[in-house]
Amino acid sequence: MKLLVVNADDLGYDPEIDRGILEAHARGLVTSATAMVETPFAAAALRSAPPTLAVGLHVVLDPSAGGDEAAAALQSQLARFEALRGAPPTHLDSHKHAHARPEVLRAFAAAARERGLPVRAIDGEMRAVLRAAGVPTTDAFLGDAARRPAWTREALLAALASVGEGATELMSHPGYRPARARTSFGAEREVELRALCDPAARAAAAGAGIVLGSWADVARGAPGRGPR
Repeated sequence: MKLLVVNADDLGYDPEIDRGILEAHARGLVTSATAMVETPFAAAALRSAPPTLAVGLHVVLDPSAGGDEAAAALQSQLARFEALRGAPPTHLDSHKHAHARPEVLRAFAAAARERGLPVRAIDGEMRAVLRAAGVPTTDAFLGDAARRPAWTREALLAALASVGEGATELMSHPGYRPARARTSFGAEREVELRALCDPAARAAAAGAGIVLGSWADVARGAPGRGPR
């Protein structure tokens, strides 16, 4: 089976980004999102996310954080997420892939194993570390935050055609140009939003036999749903 989790990063970063993420879920391929919880917009974002949108934790760390500091920040943000959402996150990932550093990944793996949560792996090395620790993750990862935008219509159609058997995560950054957040990744979000909501993308997913799902499906090894 080709299970695809289409995750939108940065829920809670800015109200306009949040609006785009919710639109990409309602009208497009997005099945999952990850939320920042230490912004002024986090509470509203998590309240507005519908039950049909699986929401994980997008951990924000100081780039210089070591393993112990990362573990403490992760626990604090997990508690904040649960207080705001009223439920645990579906999975863990991090802003700018901070958890790819080995000492931080070990902290993520320990917390995830304790709570039974999957964790994003962006390459084979991370995947091996997580699975050796008993932490679920996907078999493949699609996405490149350094490419702006990552998902034009053409790039997304090509990515969908490449999805293989097993579970794959497609990382995306849909949204509208931020109104409050200071980020260099603004107008590109609108390009990704249009691509993810393009009827051709839904048709391509269906034609490729892709089953859209969430990280909860990855955690339990269960099928998701067909393209809407």
